Amino acid sequence: MKNIEKYRNAFINVLDVKEDDLSEDLALGKVREWDSIGHMALISEIEDVFDVSIDSEWITEFNSYQSGIELLERLGVDFINE
Repeated sequence: MKNIEKYRNAFINVLDVKEDDLSEDLALGKVREWDSIGHMALISEIEDVFDVSIDSEWITEFNSYQSGIELLERLGVDFINE
């Protein structure tokens, strides 16, 4: 499975978001499930799926679908050359 698919599945599974609703515009608070509890569950899922540790300073930077991709890229996850 490609990294982008793993990433998308994390949102679908944790936030109960439909595949069609996922876009770069999706952001913290835009869907009911992405509240503070959903945010921490999503971070935990992403850490498990990608075997990374997201520093507490970066947790606040992860506030949208796109910012999560950028954060993972900084942690060495490749979304381009997979």
